[in-house]
Amino acid sequence: MDDPQEQTEEQARPGDVPELLFYYGLVACYFFAFGMQFVLFPSLVTFFLGATPQGVGLAQSAISAPMFCFLLFGGLLAERAKAGPTLAQLNVIFALASLGLCAIIVMEALTYPILIAYAMLVGACAAFMMPVRDAALNGIVMRESARGRPTSIATAAATTTAVQIGAQIAGIVVAANAGSDPAPYLALQAVALTLCGTVALFLQAPKPTGHERSISGAFRDMRDGLTYAFRNPVMSPMLLSAAYTGVFVIGSFQVLFPLIIRDAYGGDSDTQAERLSTLFACFWTASFVSAVILSRAKPLQKPGRAMIVSHLIGAAVLFTFAADKPFLWFIAITVVWGLAAGVAISMSRTIVQGAAGQRYLGRVLAVYSMGFMGGAPIGSAIVGFTAEELGPRTAALIPATGLALAAIALAVFTPIWRLDSSTHQFD
Repeated sequence: MDDPQEQTEEQARPGDVPELLFYYGLVACYFFAFGMQFVLFPSLVTFFLGATPQGVGLAQSAISAPMFCFLLFGGLLAERAKAGPTLAQLNVIFALASLGLCAIIVMEALTYPILIAYAMLVGACAAFMMPVRDAALNGIVMRESARGRPTSIATAAATTTAVQIGAQIAGIVVAANAGSDPAPYLALQAVALTLCGTVALFLQAPKPTGHERSISGAFRDMRDGLTYAFRNPVMSPMLLSAAYTGVFVIGSFQVLFPLIIRDAYGGDSDTQAERLSTLFACFWTASFVSAVILSRAKPLQKPGRAMIVSHLIGAAVLFTFAADKPFLWFIAITVVWGLAAGVAISMSRTIVQGAAGQRYLGRVLAVYSMGFMGGAPIGSAIVGFTAEELGPRTAALIPATGLALAAIALAVFTPIWRLDSSTHQFD
């Protein structure tokens, strides 16, 4: 994102706080709030409002659909706006939305349409935040190297993944206590987002240059970014992996967990919320463990191979959702899925950040994220409608089969299986 000529060659002075630490802090604050939302939002729609499976699916789609619609514009913003102030403003908007929802719940005025409106607003905020935040990492790594604190992009990406997942776990654990009184936790979410915006102001990225500021220039850049992403030999198959992951993993993850807990295990709203947060915490704790191991280990030579295998493991886990099992067994297989997901997240981030050209970085990251976000509302809706007709356990067979076939197709028909991390070429 940043022009290399604008990078400072000033060496770090003793006592200076590395900019990378501020970046990790920003990621931690945001994903702590995001982890809370992971529990609070499905709990509100599933347990608090008692929505149907179809309603749960559509509500989850209301978060991810705006992200799909606005992510590419977020990529353009990442290449035109100064990262720190932009992230600060977006986090404040998100915080105000959380406070507004908190006030509505206190007044006992929460309805399904209000929750949908909230979901669409925060989804739009996230669409602009994600590319700006992700694109900032490359520039930070370059500036830190110029100051005599070199860190490889693979290590920084893996560490970012570990921080992200660890913060999500903390947020999930805290939100587990929300039960039938979620308002104070939404206020805490707003505090975390405000802190995130404050930390963002410490990022030192200069305002990007070299891009037209006109509307026609923006749309031309959008077209060029899409063309680059789909023609790049690494990025084009990664876009396919993002799309099928959005449909078969994110969509099912968002909808199946709360529905299975409610319909198969029962209990009052407090018990259901506690079980949902337990599953999410176990999933993300396992992901955190595998991400930390990868951040400490030597970068894998075949990241694409590791990513595809982890997707196949995820498909096998989804197949087991169709069978009745004690809740402890459900937790155990969720841990297995989480371990595999940590590998998939780290490897996909490493591949994409390393393969994207600096000039197109913001747009490429946005297009890649669009794959996830475009697939997620489709997957949520499909699983929601299927669960309405067949029940949530049987509905799990659809994303399980789709994920397995898609991962096998990616291995057979694209060169990602043969990608070498040291050269970003296919052997």
